[in-house]
Amino acid sequence: MNLITPTINRNRINTYTDQGMSKAAAEESAFLDFQEIAEETQQSSRPDRVSQQQASPLGRIILAFANTPMQYMRLTKKAVLDLKNGRGDVKTNITKILYYTFVQNVIFSGLQAALFAAAFEDEDEETIDNKQLRTVNSMTDSVLRGTGVYGAIVATLKNIVLEINKQSNKDRPDYTQASLKMLSISPPVDSKIRKALAIGRAFSYKSVREKMFKGGLDDPALYAFGQGVSALFNIPLDRAIRKADNVRVALSNDTKYWQKVALLLGWSQWDLGLIETSSSKKKGFGGTSKWKKSGSNKKWKK
Repeated sequence: MNLITPTINRNRINTYTDQGMSKAAAEESAFLDFQEIAEETQQSSRPDRVSQQQASPLGRIILAFANTPMQYMRLTKKAVLDLKNGRGDVKTNITKILYYTFVQNVIFSGLQAALFAAAFEDEDEETIDNKQLRTVNSMTDSVLRGTGVYGAIVATLKNIVLEINKQSNKDRPDYTQASLKMLSISPPVDSKIRKALAIGRAFSYKSVREKMFKGGLDDPALYAFGQGVSALFNIPLDRAIRKADNVRVALSNDTKYWQKVALLLGWSQWDLGLIETSSSKKKGFGGTSKWKKSGSNKKWKK
């Protein structure tokens, strides 16, 4: 255990040892401190870490998977009140506010959008801008959902307006996408409905149907089956199939080393730019892009 003990845990052990505790007692106390900090700042099922809103019937639907953002906002609120009323250290309170509202969100949302990929690839400005907008929007959603039910409602309305604006700039706008954003107020319901719609879309396009039932982990029929099992029985078969396909692509000779590592660590092929899209097709064959089609994995290689 000592080999993987975090730095904060090691510092606590040294502190308790200096105070006269035995090494075994110091390690036990330090681990309890570390556990308490983790419970306070991450996912926790402890009753004293779950608000009345979260425990209510409405909260179970709307605030599902929002425990960590709500933990962050509780700490932020406490730091703001302490700062306002002159309690504690000013520098510590300001640091907490900045860390839990901004720094943590930048790290998590930036990694989720795979913005780090821009450091490895000469991505076009539009792709980078899209990832940056996704990151900012994800950060805003996290903060709003962390404030509770009303914040989740505001986040949903914001996303509906953004989708309407996005569709209005297209040649063939599809405003049903804006309507689907209404489902995002409840992550569990949104996930199930979107999986059901994805199954229908998989069988709606001729180009996708032609690729079905030919075997392999990238078979659209296999993934559609996995989504159906996940939506109906809450068994994440679709995620297992996607992870297995990520391993397949990671083992391919056409995949770059940093992409192999990212795939094995859990990033999606789409976030790493390994999925062929309609926009990349246009750029690839229009003579204005630096990308070209590579292999049978539908990847784009510089």
